[in-house]
Amino acid sequence: MSLTPRSFGYVALLVALGSFGPLTMSIYTPVMPSVGASLGAGAESVKLTLTTYMLGFAVGQLFYGPLSDRFGRRPVLLGGLIFFTAATFACSFAPSIGGLIGLRILQGLGAASGSVIGRALTRDAYTFQEMPLVMSWISLGQNIAPSLAPTLGGFLGEWASWRATFWFVGGFGTLLLAIVLMGLKETNKHRNDRLDLGHLLRGSGEMLRERQFLGNVLTLGCAFAINFGMLAGVPFILQDHLGFSPREFGLIVLLSVAGFTAGTFVNNRLIGRVAPIVIMRASGWFHVAALSVMAVLSLSGVVTWWAIIGPHVVLSFGTGMIVANANAGAVGMFPKLAGTASSLAGLAQMGMGAMGTVTVAVLTLIGSRYVAMPLVIGLMPFALATVLSARLLRPSRVHAVKPD
Repeated sequence: MSLTPRSFGYVALLVALGSFGPLTMSIYTPVMPSVGASLGAGAESVKLTLTTYMLGFAVGQLFYGPLSDRFGRRPVLLGGLIFFTAATFACSFAPSIGGLIGLRILQGLGAASGSVIGRALTRDAYTFQEMPLVMSWISLGQNIAPSLAPTLGGFLGEWASWRATFWFVGGFGTLLLAIVLMGLKETNKHRNDRLDLGHLLRGSGEMLRERQFLGNVLTLGCAFAINFGMLAGVPFILQDHLGFSPREFGLIVLLSVAGFTAGTFVNNRLIGRVAPIVIMRASGWFHVAALSVMAVLSLSGVVTWWAIIGPHVVLSFGTGMIVANANAGAVGMFPKLAGTASSLAGLAQMGMGAMGTVTVAVLTLIGSRYVAMPLVIGLMPFALATVLSARLLRPSRVHAVKPD
């Protein structure tokens, strides 16, 4: 397989790099109740294994981008993949919930290398004008693995145990490591002369003062907070309250993933006809509408799977229209600091995603007679923030990119 920039193999690598972080998270969600039963832990402790993974993922975003700007994409990616694979296999042998919580932080730190450097590799190969469409197709491809992962995780959990999900992901990491080692050449043509913390802070400060960049990363982060919050809460509602098995949950959740796929496909059709900023401004309202419907159904006493998954499909549709445009808008503006820009975008995604899971976990612990209301109360502020942050974007500046 050729891994030269802009080749089919190169695009396939970008898809795989963006996939293994979400795959690691989504393959695990159907077996979360089983983890609690196996390790003698409550639901709140098990949810922390999802939160700590995302916190590790978020912290990792800070390092891989700047390191790849200085030392190159290839060596930093190889190091991240080795770290990820080792931590993943270690998770499969965790003896207690405390050990698993700690190991998930390390796993998240390693997984961050794929998404950060994948975005930087995209910017290395494509122009700013090409990136929204390219990232949209890549996002659609990246959705395939995470969409199948809950079903696979459910089957693995019933056939073997929850530990089998980590064996599978560890094998995927090993395969990806071999492909990168044998096929990927260096693509960073703007390598920094030295790793200068002051230069990094100045570059990051310049990005964060740029209203267009800030609008993209905040909109992206709020959308991820909503979707990750749903991932933390939905498995326990469907399995503990409604009695679905892990395998059945994995099949049902495919519907919500289909919403993301549909949103990405619609976005692909709109790019070139509608400005990305217009798409992003409209997409946040899908989040608000979906959570409003979920609230009405919950307060009306409707407790069934479709009252949860139906709004989740709409939420995912809106996110599918945001992700590619926001990533392209953020990373594409700074080609000479693509790694650093990718790190900040990833930090927003996973850092705010972790906030979403913590909020849902805390509200679930407090409890409610309406099982879906912790999701609605915890995630509606993020939905409104998605709409407001998109207002920071200005159509007149969509092509105001730093020169290549």
